[in-house]
Amino acid sequence: MHPAQPPRRPFTVSRRTFLSAAGVTLAATVGTAAAAAPATAAPTTATAKAAANGPTFPPTLTELQPRDAASVQALLAYDPATDPNARYMRSRVPLARRIDGARATQANPKLDPRPRITSLNHYYNQPLAGAPSLVDTRYGYDQHPYITRFAQYQDILGGWMGAQNLPNPGYVDAAHRNGTIALGIVFQPYISATPGAVPDFLARDAAGNYLIGDKLVDLAGYFGFDGYFLNIEGKTITEGQAADLAALFDAMHARARANGIDHFHLQIYDALWTDGSGEYENRFDAHNAGWVNPGHTADSMFINYAWPKNIPTTSSYHHDADYVTPSVALAKERSLDPFATLYFGLDIQEENDGRHLNALDYFASEVVPLNGDGAAVASLALFVQSDRTVQRTRDQLGDQAGDPAQLYPAIDVADRKFWSGAAQNPAVQPVPVHPSPVEAAAVDYVPRYGMANFVPERSVIGAAPFTTRFNTGQGDGFRLAGARAGARAWYHIGIQDVLPSWQWWTRDAATGETGGDRLLSADYEGGAAYNGGSCLRIEGRLGGELATEVRLYRTALDAGRALELSLLVKAVTAGAGDRLRFGLSYGDRPTATQWLSPVGAAVDAGEGWRRLTFRPRPRRGATVTALSIGAFGTGAAADFAVRVGELRVLDGALGRRPARPSGFRVDATSAGATGLVWQAAERGVWYYDVRTAGPAPQWLGRISGDAVVVEALPSGTRLTLVAVGFDGAESAPATLTVR
Repeated sequence: MHPAQPPRRPFTVSRRTFLSAAGVTLAATVGTAAAAAPATAAPTTATAKAAANGPTFPPTLTELQPRDAASVQALLAYDPATDPNARYMRSRVPLARRIDGARATQANPKLDPRPRITSLNHYYNQPLAGAPSLVDTRYGYDQHPYITRFAQYQDILGGWMGAQNLPNPGYVDAAHRNGTIALGIVFQPYISATPGAVPDFLARDAAGNYLIGDKLVDLAGYFGFDGYFLNIEGKTITEGQAADLAALFDAMHARARANGIDHFHLQIYDALWTDGSGEYENRFDAHNAGWVNPGHTADSMFINYAWPKNIPTTSSYHHDADYVTPSVALAKERSLDPFATLYFGLDIQEENDGRHLNALDYFASEVVPLNGDGAAVASLALFVQSDRTVQRTRDQLGDQAGDPAQLYPAIDVADRKFWSGAAQNPAVQPVPVHPSPVEAAAVDYVPRYGMANFVPERSVIGAAPFTTRFNTGQGDGFRLAGARAGARAWYHIGIQDVLPSWQWWTRDAATGETGGDRLLSADYEGGAAYNGGSCLRIEGRLGGELATEVRLYRTALDAGRALELSLLVKAVTAGAGDRLRFGLSYGDRPTATQWLSPVGAAVDAGEGWRRLTFRPRPRRGATVTALSIGAFGTGAAADFAVRVGELRVLDGALGRRPARPSGFRVDATSAGATGLVWQAAERGVWYYDVRTAGPAPQWLGRISGDAVVVEALPSGTRLTLVAVGFDGAESAPATLTVR
């Protein structure tokens, strides 16, 4: 027996209407999305012409969405070797392995680590009204898009809008660096109403191979991503075509395995039954379960948004049935792990528009209980959280939304509240709230929960060396060794460091008490970096018995090794660096912190930066589970501020520097861009930096790969290329004179 179902609606109704408390037209929802970035916007003629002559700056993706007969043919004909931007749009960062830490090492030990998060978002969402779209660019200058800093709460990442089926390689780099898989988007693929009449998404060659499926797998292999999110909605296909679609999914998996593509993943959207009917099912049941099978077909399902049983009676999709419990039961009956296969959708994009209810505060606990107070049963999927973060912030600022000095910091705070919780501290458990439907849908509703209140932070820090400069992937300038090496604003999420697991978990260093008005605050500071565009800044009032611990990273490091820890610090207030200690927590007492004082004198690192070194005594059989920075007061309370430009963990000492890069040359040029390539090392290199040669080098580009596009360089420009190891050590430079 199936649970009671709400009235079925025509398949042309937008999925974004399902959680409406009063209803909203399709035109209204589509209009909002289209204003941000049209899903099917073709490259401009100017861009196409430039691409025909050489790479573009910024480097951009080529749209290859198989949405009609012509674009199916274009996809089949596409060859990266003839795309002048393709070489510069490949992700070469391998998928990092996440640590398997005990619950006791989490900010909230009650949270179940099994639920996973799919996040579909716009790339490089532009906060300022009228700013140009950056969705298909890998990096660039003179813009300040919204870039999230919370990959540690995301397990599957996908883009929305833009070129779509090719994910932005900058985001793939950042995702992989944090152990998150990255998917392309297949959006509304062309499936012919007359099967076999013309090549479509299901076309096969004479040998029976699925042409588009093979092409999509090959693109994932070439560009370095992990699979696809499949959005097929608003259409009915024949039962035979549905069977072909399932076979195509199986064939894609087989080709991925044959091509050595690890972690290949297909996630299908709940808008198509296995008999071909175009229906939103809002659950996992006999109508759609055939899409997800153990070991083949799709790997997981993004379940449409009308699954909650507490949808208000004011909505035409109100129902009292429990869709979650039977969905989970069916997954288990089919030998599926519901945490790996069932992702219940939360429409963040439309919430709090006066119609749609706040998804985290009102619905999420049916699947993953708040604060870990209950049994989690499956996973969650977030739809376009970036739009809501930006729009809510703009609405709150009102007339000040056009002022970057007000808008950008406010968006950073809103981003942190969404992920770390309203307290902006993932260790603070919110008091449960029970808003009415009217309150939860209100434009001025203030969300009380964040993702950290439902799922624990993930981490990839399981071995040394580990280095972070707290680089968020954008800046108002660029610094190398503390010296200014670029004055222009830039963005590139692909060079974002592995950022702190906990933003910001502060507690009393003496008592261990979390939160409180007497504690120092921590945040990123732009424009004052040691290397990159930002650093960590700790500030407030310090003195007497006041002491603050900033817990930063969740780890699983072998404490039996002779670890060497260091901090690069720069005092803002006199003597601030002298008040810092390095803190370690261990697996046998994960809530306690052992404080280390510096060994020897601080070493001058230039431009006012000093390196503090710490050496914990090896503990055989023990595990370091957390890294902290502590600030300890002395004397009368006074203003305190310090910058931390680098945190580094070495296994004993600095290793051998990477080898000097080889094969550094100009690959291609155009009127506005110069493409540079080299032979990348197989291992041991964190990233490559391209700089001008000379005593005051200017930074031109950074990439974890073997190719980069920079703005056009005049003949005679002298360049250097350095390889940087995971401990931060730089190779000898390769040199090049542009001719």
